[in-house]
Amino acid sequence: MSFPLNFDIRHRYKTLDSGIQIRAALSHGSCAAVCQAKVDTGSEVCLFQRDIGETLGIDVESGYRLELGTLTSGGLIAYGHEVTLYTLDLEFDSFVYFAEDYNLPRNILGREGWLRNVRMAVVDYDAEIYLSPYDSA
Repeated sequence: MSFPLNFDIRHRYKTLDSGIQIRAALSHGSCAAVCQAKVDTGSEVCLFQRDIGETLGIDVESGYRLELGTLTSGGLIAYGHEVTLYTLDLEFDSFVYFAEDYNLPRNILGREGWLRNVRMAVVDYDAEIYLSPYDSA
């Protein structure tokens, strides 16, 4: 039995990068920031560096506080805010988190805020990611 899938976007990613990185843009009010973010299907939330939140004019620590567990000892604190998130020609009003500390080494596209808004397939052998808005036909 086969299961046909259709997608609006096909994007080739760089195999030399660690993980699957794509360009992300965030906006809040009249401010915008662009960054690289890793697709992380195991992450509960979208998590971005504190500097990005500040670039957007957000008072980071005024947001919804969340303690996130990590693979290393301890966890990290992040604060959630509503932004508009753009990835590979898809646009979403999203709730994302910004790290409390300045030393977050990467930005993450996780389930809440991004993955639940898309239909996605990955063919890693070909270094391709396929995306469509979740609610597209």
